[in-house]
Amino acid sequence: MGCIYASLALVLSFSLIPYRRIEIEGLRSCPHELSDERRAYAETFGPTVGDRVRLADTNLIIEVEQDYTTYGDEVKFGGGKVIRDGMGQSPISNADGAVDAVITNALILDWWGIVKADVGIKDGNIHAIGKAGNPYIQDNVTIIIGPGTEVIAGEGMILTAGGIDSHIHMICPQQFEVAIASGVTTLIGGGTGPAAGTNATTCTSGPWNIYRMLQAMDAFPLNIGLLGKGNSAKPEGLNEQVEAGAVGLKLHEDWGTTPATIDTCLAVADEYDIQVAIHTDTLNEAGFVEDTIAAFKNRVIHTYHTEGAGGGHAPDIIKVCGEANVLPSSTNPTRPYTVNTLEEHLDMLMVCHHLDRGIPEDVAFAESRIRRETIAAEDILHDLGAFSMISSDSQAMGRIGEVILRTWQTGHKMKVQRGWLAPASTEAVEGSDRNDNFRAKRYIAKYTINPAITHGIAEHVGSIEVGKLADLCLWRPAFFGVKPELVLKGGLIAWAQMGDANASIPTPQPVHMRPMFASYGGAMTATSLTFVSQAALDQGIGDRLKPA
Repeated sequence: MGCIYASLALVLSFSLIPYRRIEIEGLRSCPHELSDERRAYAETFGPTVGDRVRLADTNLIIEVEQDYTTYGDEVKFGGGKVIRDGMGQSPISNADGAVDAVITNALILDWWGIVKADVGIKDGNIHAIGKAGNPYIQDNVTIIIGPGTEVIAGEGMILTAGGIDSHIHMICPQQFEVAIASGVTTLIGGGTGPAAGTNATTCTSGPWNIYRMLQAMDAFPLNIGLLGKGNSAKPEGLNEQVEAGAVGLKLHEDWGTTPATIDTCLAVADEYDIQVAIHTDTLNEAGFVEDTIAAFKNRVIHTYHTEGAGGGHAPDIIKVCGEANVLPSSTNPTRPYTVNTLEEHLDMLMVCHHLDRGIPEDVAFAESRIRRETIAAEDILHDLGAFSMISSDSQAMGRIGEVILRTWQTGHKMKVQRGWLAPASTEAVEGSDRNDNFRAKRYIAKYTINPAITHGIAEHVGSIEVGKLADLCLWRPAFFGVKPELVLKGGLIAWAQMGDANASIPTPQPVHMRPMFASYGGAMTATSLTFVSQAALDQGIGDRLKPA
């Protein structure tokens, strides 16, 4: 049956943490040549098929579905270990096929599966997922380790794709440090700093502002996509923003989200093959939710904070998640609905939307958006998969560093409230109620592959798949979703848990997330992407942004 590792990192570090074990018969369920017990094996090489790992302090348990490594031929770095010349390290050069870096024995958690594997990185991209080593002496090697290969130890760690936050108000640059320190590596949104427009809306309005903000983005080790302002009943002002480099357009009620602006914006988006994000009309001034749905005309659209506390038709914007063409997301202040969720929302809303407590109409506007019934329903709709994304709404009724944290808290709460989540098929490993694999895959997709697909960037980011940018996060199971151990950008370590720089070793306190070498100099731009429209690319946006 395997073992259950109750937050493996804590188990190994603190003797007071209880270790729960299920009785098994050695490793006879695995074709391993040695007689090591499962616990000893897991502590050396990480969990294998049949083992289970608890995600931090949640009630969510994931089970290893497949192990791509070869029992008896595992690779591990260190004194007296495997990755040495003539052993796990081959003499093969990088030019002849060795990878630039390898993450060994990691437990991958992604939308497509939960597997144990080595991950090879080459030229900043994910080169292979499989078995690393020396093909001259080891079997089944798909990732060649050579003298030019760096090693990142993934034993006992969970490996995920870097997160994507698709609702960013670019109010201050310090947000970006908080984002990457939490495991988010791609930001989609807009703004120009703490202007009234940016405090309320995720729009970088107009070509000049877009150019300047694109230039500013080169200072951050993150992938960036800017949204232009989509509120116009005529297309010309939207066209110029897309051609200036906007990756999408944003409709916001504070700029006037009427049926006419919705129709025009979606028409421009179809012409340029970009996405539109929308914050609908809370006051129902220009129409009700049915009028907005009609204005969509079955065209695809990303609806922000679809429950409505963050804004949208009161009281029933939540019904748009039932439309086949709508890609609904949540923002994290309402995730999950618990005892203190409602209390903070009124003050947040008054500040973010430039409202005045002395004006009764402003207070009524704010109170109309905060409904415990729809916030509670939002939890369940996420668990059912009707809501497909979670984002932050950074500093504009949301916390940029808590997208991943709030996602897993929602999954935990839903298991408490609704029990085990059964998949459509019970034939695979996820079909057993001894694990939460199906729920875990659903929830990790909410901040990785789903926003990537929504905004047309899934070819490059959003999952751990061969050919994609090596934006990866390693987590100790005890702190999964809370704080990553290290964050890779384009295959190079960008942020990591690091101790006192004057210490004799890297681990003395204070240990906290600090910027690493991918966050400096030319490496920063070489390991990150700026997403723009195809129209802007065709018109030479890169040349236009070069310094004179």
